Amino acid sequence: MSSESGTWKQSKFEARENPLFFWQYFDTTFFLVTTITLMVSFWFFRTLKQWYRDRARTLYLAAKLPGPPTLPLIGNAHLFACNPEETLDKIKQIVQSVDTPGRFWLGPKLFIVLAEPRDYEVILGCHKASYKDKMYEFIEPFVGKGLVSGSGPVHRAHRKAIMPMLNSKALNEYLEYFDTHSRICSELLEEKAGTGVFDIQPFMVHCTFDMIFDTILGMPGSSQKEGHKELVYWTEKMYELVHTRMIKVWLHADWIFSWTDHGKKQKEGQHVIHSFIESVNFIHLMITAYLSASIVFLFPFEIPQAVARKKKEHYAIERGAIAPDRPRLMLLEQLIDHNAKTNLMNDTELRDETYTIFTAAQDTTGVISSFALLNLAMNQEIQDKVREEIRNVVGNDSVTVEHLPELKYTELVIKETLRLYPIAPLMVREATGDIDLETCTLPKGCSIVMVPYETHRSTKYWSDPEKFIPERFLPENSVGRHPYAYIPFSGGLRGCVGQKFAIMCLKTMLVHVIRKVRLTSTQNLETLRLKADISVRSRDGYMVSVERI
Repeated sequence: MSSESGTWKQSKFEARENPLFFWQYFDTTFFLVTTITLMVSFWFFRTLKQWYRDRARTLYLAAKLPGPPTLPLIGNAHLFACNPEETLDKIKQIVQSVDTPGRFWLGPKLFIVLAEPRDYEVILGCHKASYKDKMYEFIEPFVGKGLVSGSGPVHRAHRKAIMPMLNSKALNEYLEYFDTHSRICSELLEEKAGTGVFDIQPFMVHCTFDMIFDTILGMPGSSQKEGHKELVYWTEKMYELVHTRMIKVWLHADWIFSWTDHGKKQKEGQHVIHSFIESVNFIHLMITAYLSASIVFLFPFEIPQAVARKKKEHYAIERGAIAPDRPRLMLLEQLIDHNAKTNLMNDTELRDETYTIFTAAQDTTGVISSFALLNLAMNQEIQDKVREEIRNVVGNDSVTVEHLPELKYTELVIKETLRLYPIAPLMVREATGDIDLETCTLPKGCSIVMVPYETHRSTKYWSDPEKFIPERFLPENSVGRHPYAYIPFSGGLRGCVGQKFAIMCLKTMLVHVIRKVRLTSTQNLETLRLKADISVRSRDGYMVSVERI
């Protein structure tokens, strides 16, 4: 052993004394370092060259488009250094000041604005524009990577799974819940008769909450009686915070945003929304059933049976008066049942879709129903036509599936409401490749801003666009109108999966309210001030007064 050790030490000493060994070692090291350096340099300069080419092409194509003058470094960001409530007006000014497609810059980021239906048709049907813009990531702290904020293969798979759960047959099962909660809402509004002017939105929002609880979350809704004011506040505030961050470039960086008041409010709102939904015992039951099935390998059919049994017990205890005759699987229960069989989503994705469906359905339906009733209050003749139709079709009965298709004029009113106040007034997509339009080419990497709000009010496609005229949607008045001139629920590859759900809710709510009370308002369409975050809202509230019929 000592002999071998001595030999090794001697060889080591001779190697150090041998100059050939040094140069062999140096040559090998030098070769490796040089090779790695050259490879990294080649990759860096190739990437830089490609970036320069792409950037030069973007600048070249952007220069062909009209738009406001830009400033160094910030582009047009200074135009949006305003109150978030004024953002919609700023976008309108850009659209109205140039022929679209137009452009503006937020720092180094190019935004191309579209307002022509022919361009919408291309973009909404193009896979290169199927990804939501990266700014939608700002909504993820509230709803995760759900249908609203998600993109790509996972989004398509989730959408494919959820759409059958919102078809006409499935929605028909929900109608009795829509009817019950709309009846409660109308009775509460009837109590406001003779009390003067008030904001009708809280009534509609709480009614929508109860509908969502029953049909989507699968638990009895009691918001109209118990309140949930904090949850209502943060559901709307969430969109305002996201919108503010989108338009203020300096808030895009997470480390800056987290130190601002907006960042602190976001954490508070996130906690309220998530805590509320996760505290619902019924959802805990379903999520636990799902997790238990994936861990201990229960048979999939045991999950919906267990949920249905628990659901029936829960209804019997909490709301025996309107307990269903037979247990039914509501939307979230169906999703969990489907997931137990297909393993489509992990537990995080399942919760994300819960947050997304709840917040999206509740907020949009509550806002649109408030706008619909406000516009009826401002237009007495139209309100009388709706009431006459309701009396002829429904009378004093509960709303049934057979009634809904016959409420034709009521549906015209809803369509006109959605024209003036679309659920998605602005839609932003990312171009993952060059996209050719009729008049220009949109470069890869740009953000595409579609403005349905402006298209819906354009004199190119609508006569007297600033007036509330439901008859414009009659078949004889719609001849020749481009199908993409009216896209209140978006369209194409990412059209809203819940539009049938929303229309059914809205019709049922209008039936119960309009046949119970007459609405009036001192507000008018010409002076009504609007704002936009994810949805269009009234800056001045939804002020009405009511009297009993």
